[in-house]
Amino acid sequence: MYYPYLRGKQFDLLALRQLSEENKLSAAIHPVIEPVKDNPALFKLIKQFEAVKQPFSLIANPQAGDFLTVSGQEKLQHITNKKARLLTGVSDDLKDAQLLIAQNAESLKENGNIQLEVPTIAPMEFRLLQHIKGPLVLSEDHFLRLKANYYRVIPDEIFSTTHLTFSKRGFVGFSDFSIDSRIYYEQSYPTREIVLHLIYFTADKQLRIHHFVSPEDELPDFASRFFAVMAEVLEFVPLQRQIDTSGLKLLKENYFKKKFPGMGVLRKASVMHHLELMSRFFDQQSE
Repeated sequence: MYYPYLRGKQFDLLALRQLSEENKLSAAIHPVIEPVKDNPALFKLIKQFEAVKQPFSLIANPQAGDFLTVSGQEKLQHITNKKARLLTGVSDDLKDAQLLIAQNAESLKENGNIQLEVPTIAPMEFRLLQHIKGPLVLSEDHFLRLKANYYRVIPDEIFSTTHLTFSKRGFVGFSDFSIDSRIYYEQSYPTREIVLHLIYFTADKQLRIHHFVSPEDELPDFASRFFAVMAEVLEFVPLQRQIDTSGLKLLKENYFKKKFPGMGVLRKASVMHHLELMSRFFDQQSE
C-alpha cells in the first residue's frame, strides 16, 4: 500500500479528485491529507473519495494552516470519520484514528509503546521504530525543493526504489510527499523560471525524476518559458516509451493550444502524473 502524504493545497486536491473521477487512482493508494487550507476543493475531494470508496485519511490535528483555530478544529471533526493523527505528545487522542503518523521519538515515548492495530507511518529511525509494535509504514522524503540552477546541474536523478522493497523489509506500506518535501512551505521560491518535475519508470521499475527547466536565456514571459520546457518534455525518450498519463495529457493539451495554464496547473499535472504511474504499477502487480 502506498500512502502519499499531501498538504492539502488546492491543486494537490484537484489532482486527486480528477484522478478519482477518471477512475485512475488505484485502491492500493491511500492518500494522507494534512488540511492546511479551508477551501471547497477539500470538501469536494472527500465527497468524491467517499462516493467511490477510495482509501484515504484526513489528518485531524494538522500542524499548520487554516484549521489551527478552535473553530477550525471543530469543523475538521465533522468532515469525515476517516481520520489520521500526528503523534505530538502525551495528550494525543488516538481512539478514533485509522492511521498514525510518528515524527519523533519523544512523542512516541510520551504516548507509550504504540501497540494499536492501525498502521503507523514513521521514518527509518531505530529510536522511532523500537517504540512501535503494530503495522509499520515507511516514510521517506525523496524530493528537495531547490532553486532552478541546481536542477540545471543535475537534471535527472533517482527518486525511489522503495515500492520494490518495502514488503521484504517488513513494512505494510510506504509513504512519501510526492513532488514535495517533508518541510512545509506556505509559498514557493519567487522565480522567473519554470521548473517541471516529472517522474518516470526505468526498464527495471526504478523510479527516477527529471527536472525540466526553462532556458537561462531571457524569454519574454511565462508562456514562452512553458513552451520551451514542453518542447523538451516532448523529446524526452523515457516519457515517450509509456502511455500518456492524464497529467501529461493536460500539459500537452495546453502546449498544443499555445496556452500557458498557470503554475498551479503545472503542479497539478505533475502530481497527477506521479500518482497515476504508481496506480498503474500496483494494478499491474495484482494482475
